[in-house]
Amino acid sequence: DLPLTEVEVTTACNAPASINGTLPIEFAALKNKDGSLAIRKWGSLLVAEEDGRDPIVGIVDNLSIEGEQLVIEAGGFTMYPTGLPWLGEDFAGIKVDPMAMVRKVWAHLQSYDDVGLGVAVDSTTSPVRIGEPERDVSFETSAGESVEFETGPFRLARWDTEDLGKVLDDLATDTPFQYMEHSWWDGEDLRHRLQLGYPTIGVRRPNATFEIGVNVTANPILDETDYASELLLTGAGEGRKKVAAHQTRKSNRMRRVQVIADSSLRSRKTAQAAARPLLARLRGGWVIESLDVVDHDLAPFGTFGVGDEVRVVGDAGWADLDMWVRVLTITQSPTTGARNLKVEEA
Repeated sequence: DLPLTEVEVTTACNAPASINGTLPIEFAALKNKDGSLAIRKWGSLLVAEEDGRDPIVGIVDNLSIEGEQLVIEAGGFTMYPTGLPWLGEDFAGIKVDPMAMVRKVWAHLQSYDDVGLGVAVDSTTSPVRIGEPERDVSFETSAGESVEFETGPFRLARWDTEDLGKVLDDLATDTPFQYMEHSWWDGEDLRHRLQLGYPTIGVRRPNATFEIGVNVTANPILDETDYASELLLTGAGEGRKKVAAHQTRKSNRMRRVQVIADSSLRSRKTAQAAARPLLARLRGGWVIESLDVVDHDLAPFGTFGVGDEVRVVGDAGWADLDMWVRVLTITQSPTTGARNLKVEEA
C-alpha cells in the first residue's frame, strides 16, 4: 500500500529484520482516519510481503528527510528491547536456564499495556545453567599468578540492568543459542513468534550450492580479520577483585594480546565463556564476508534461509574455494530480485 522505492528487506539470525526505503515527502503528513500521523517512529509497522512467503515486519524507528524524499527505516521486533531497562522486581537466579531468562525478559517487556507486540517466545530449553551463589574465590595459578574474583547470581535489577537488548544478546552469545523472528497473518491480525534454537537454528543444506560465476554473480567480498594469540577480557570490579579471563592459543605468528573490557561480566566463569568465541574470531587472515546470489537451480530461493549452511565452490580469483558457510543475513532488493548474503565460515 506504500509506493516505497530503493527498498531493501533483510532477514537475519540473531539480529532483527529490517525494511528500508524512501517515499515522496508528502507521505510525512499522511493521516489515519482518527487524524493521527500514519507513519510514526515507534507507532507504525512496515510489512513486506512476497507471494507464498510469510511477511517480514519492521517497527518504524527512524524517519528523515532527504531532498524531496522521506527516508523510512524499520527494524524487526527483536530490536525493541534495546535500550530498555529492567523495572520489575529484582531477580537473582542461581542455576537457571538462559532460555528461561529470555522468556522472563520478554514477559516483563510485554507486561506494559502500550507495547502491543504479542510476541510468543518458544519454550525451547538448553542444558546450560547460569548464576552461582555469591562467594569470593581466590587461588594461585601454576605460574604463580594470584587470582581473585566474585561469583554471583544472574541478576535483573532496577539499579543495574539498563539495557535488556544487551542482556538478551549476551545470553545468546554465551550459551550459545540462536534466535529468529517469525510473523504471519491471522485473519486481519499479525502474529509474532521468537524462535529459539540450541545451539543453532539452521541446518546444513547438502542439496544447495553457491557456485562463483553461476549463481554467485561476483567474487565474494572479503574481510581481513584482526589477529591475536591471546585475549584478556575484563569485567566488573576494581583492583584485585576485577573479573578477568585470559585465553591463549598456539600460533606460528608473533605473540599479540587483545584487551577487551565488558563491565557487564560479573563472574570469572561468565568471562571465560565469553572469551572463547572472541579469541576464535581473532585468527587473522581473509574470510568471506558477503555473497551476491541470484535464483538458480543450484540453490533455488526458498531452499535455504538465515542460519543455514551452504557449500561455496569455484574460482574466487584469490583461491579455488570449496567450503561451507553459514548464512547470517539475507538482504533482498524487490526491484532487481537479487540477494546479498552476509556469511561466516561454518
